[in-house]
Amino acid sequence: MPNPTKQKDQFVVAYITDPVHSEIVVSHATHLAAMLKKGLILLHISDPRYTKLSTDDAGAMLKSLQSDLLLQGHPHVTYAALKGETKPIIDALPVLLNAVVAVAQVDSQAGRHAPTHKKELLRNFSECKIAFLTVQEALSDIGQTKHVAFSIDYRKESKEKLVWASYFARFNGSSLHTLYYDYTDEAIRYKWYSNMQFMHKFFTSLGVSFVPHVLKKRTTFPDVSALDFANENGIGTFIAVTTNERDGIEFFIGVQEHRIMVNPHKIPVLFINPRDDIYVLCD
Repeated sequence: MPNPTKQKDQFVVAYITDPVHSEIVVSHATHLAAMLKKGLILLHISDPRYTKLSTDDAGAMLKSLQSDLLLQGHPHVTYAALKGETKPIIDALPVLLNAVVAVAQVDSQAGRHAPTHKKELLRNFSECKIAFLTVQEALSDIGQTKHVAFSIDYRKESKEKLVWASYFARFNGSSLHTLYYDYTDEAIRYKWYSNMQFMHKFFTSLGVSFVPHVLKKRTTFPDVSALDFANENGIGTFIAVTTNERDGIEFFIGVQEHRIMVNPHKIPVLFINPRDDIYVLCD
């Protein structure tokens, strides 16, 4: 494995499970790396749970892909073919590869135990201390990233999205769209309004603007309504936050993350795992 630290201090990781569909992941990862001015690492994990591909074969595949990307003008591309269990390796990405964000494919048609299945993907990334972008198809137009949406509700986790939203505004010139319900319950509305005030103060300090939108359509999960709104209004990127706080109804209808990962609009979703400290990129 080449030494990535010779090229960049921080990296975007393209998690490639299937060479045939590598373009789906790589197209988004190369754009993120250019946007954030970070290096790019092509990663394959030879995990017997998912694949029979050896690290040698995976390394050859990644090296070929690296060569293609370098010829296409994408600098600072390296690769890593690792062997072991996927989840511990994903959890170690911030230290192991100095990663700041990972890109992974999710496939609505994948078999239950495939690495691109929504449940396997969330299982493997749910505790990783970096953001992870789930994508269903290749990035054909970077204009998709010029309008970024996220919901703000009454939960404290809503604030987790703000740092990454600001990166899109500051480094990509993206317009930010804040989506929310018009809460009537006074206690819930108070918590929501507190989050809105925090967001306004945070964005103002960075010189970042945003456009607020009230969600008229209500569903069990706010982000489902928010993604529908995003699709209807030409917004091509969505930011969400994972949560360990589960309601009983999720036992019957599934968790929100699964529903928005494989949203029918195929909008890429950047997930933030809550952490005790606020992660800040080195600008």
